[in-house]
Amino acid sequence: MPCVHIVLVKVKDQVLRNGYEEFKARLETLRDLQVTKDEVTQLHWGPPIWDTRSQGFNYGLYTVFRNREGLERYKEDNDHKDFSKMNLLPNVEGM
Repeated sequence: MPCVHIVLVKVKDQVLRNGYEEFKARLETLRDLQVTKDEVTQLHWGPPIWDTRSQGFNYGLYTVFRNREGLERYKEDNDHKDFSKMNLLPNVEGM
């Protein structure tokens, strides 16, 4: 059964003012990870549609996995962890 995984983040103001396009481009490289290619059927990054409902989050990731086991494999994958440490966590205030 497919499994949906959603991550909401608050991108730092500094990144929004200077380097936002580079930040977005770096996030797209998540598609290049082998675990993503193996386990993810859909992957979309983007801002919220309704700012009034976003509760301070200003960017998000929506992914669909083949099954729960695929999500677990993705979560524990070292390349995925490295991606998060290098590309996501330094640029956000909260998740």
